[in-house]
Amino acid sequence: MRKLRAMNHVLKRYGAMIKPFDIIIIVALILLSFTPLAIFSYQQKQQAEQAAAIAKKTAQTNRTAYTAVVSHNGTVLKRVNLTTLTKTKHYTYREKDGHYNTITFKPKQVAITKANCSDQVCVRRGWIHKPGQTIVCLPHKLLVEIKSSNGHVKSGGNGLVTE
Repeated sequence: MRKLRAMNHVLKRYGAMIKPFDIIIIVALILLSFTPLAIFSYQQKQQAEQAAAIAKKTAQTNRTAYTAVVSHNGTVLKRVNLTTLTKTKHYTYREKDGHYNTITFKPKQVAITKANCSDQVCVRRGWIHKPGQTIVCLPHKLLVEIKSSNGHVKSGGNGLVTE
C-alpha cells in the first residue's frame, strides 16, 4: 500500500509537469510515425494496379513479333522472324580471311552455335529469347540481337535489360 501511494505521488508530480500542448505534440508525432507506412502502401497499390493493367494490355495485344537481327560492323546481314519460325534454321557468316560464325535460329530463340574465334564467348553465351538480349562476337565484330515489333524490351525498371 505504501508503494502504491509513493507511485501515485510520483505520477501526480510528473502529471503536473505535462502541459496540454505536450500531449498534442506527442499525438502528432505518433500519427506522423505512420506516414511512411501509408505512403509506401499507396505506392505498392499503384504499382500493382499498373502491373495488372500492363499484363492485361499485353494479354490482349500478344501479337508482338520477335525478330533476330544479325549484323557485322553495323551492317545488317540477316533478319529472321522468330515468332513465325517453325523449323530450325542455320546461317553461317564467313569473312574473306576465314573467320566464321554459325547462327542457329529456333522458334522464339537464337544462338551462335559454332565459331572459330579464340575466346568462344559468343558460343558459351547460349540461347537468347527476350527482346533486347544480345550475343556479341568481338573478335569477328558480329552482333546478334532480338528486337520486338512494338519496341519494348524486358527491363528491370531502371532502363537496364535484365535476363
